[in-house]
Amino acid sequence: MRVKIALKLIEDVVKEDCDYIGADKGALTLAKLHIPMKLAIGDFDSIEKKDLACIEQYADEIIQLNPIKDDSDSLCALNEAIKRGYDEIDMLGAFGGRMDHSYYNLCLAYQHPNVLTLYDKTNKVYALQKGVYHIKKGYAFISFFTNANAKISLEGFEYTITHYEMNQDTIFTLSNSILHDEGILTIEEGCLLVLQTKDA
Repeated sequence: MRVKIALKLIEDVVKEDCDYIGADKGALTLAKLHIPMKLAIGDFDSIEKKDLACIEQYADEIIQLNPIKDDSDSLCALNEAIKRGYDEIDMLGAFGGRMDHSYYNLCLAYQHPNVLTLYDKTNKVYALQKGVYHIKKGYAFISFFTNANAKISLEGFEYTITHYEMNQDTIFTLSNSILHDEGILTIEEGCLLVLQTKDA
C-alpha cells in the first residue's frame, strides 16, 4: 500500500490516487489544497485554532503529540504509516529550511531502505539494499553514497563501474546521469543512498 506524508515545507502538491498523512503544518497544507487525509499528526503548537479546525475537516483522524518529545513529527508520521501497513511511503517536503531536519530525514531513508522515498521540488532520495534496479531517468543527475560499505555496478549511465567497492569516504559517485530511458544499478553488497536531482 502506498501513502504520501506531507511535511510543513511541502510545495506544488498534486493530488494522486493514494492515501495521505499530514505531519504538523503539512496537514494544514493538505487541508488548504482540499486533499483528504487518513491521518493528521503533530504537536500543532505553531498552528492557530482556526487552522486546526480546517485540518479537522479533511482528516479522518488526528493525533496530537506532546510538544516535548524525543522524535520528530516526520518520524512519528512515518512510524504511524508503517504501523498501518503502508510499505511504499513518499515523504513530501523532506528538504530545505533547517539543515538538521534535512539530515534527519536522510537518516530515516537509510533506516527504511526500499520503503521510504524523500521528495522536494528538485530532489528524490531513497535507500536501496542488495538487488538489481532499473532506474527511470526523470531527473538530470543521479548520485550514489553509502554510510558503510557497498559493492555496485552501473550500466546505462554516463559513468559506468563494475563490481566497485564503495565505503563512506567514496564521493566521486556524485553527479552521474542516465543516458537513455533508464539505467541499471546492481547492488551486490550493502545499502546505497540514491539521490536523483535537478536544478531549481
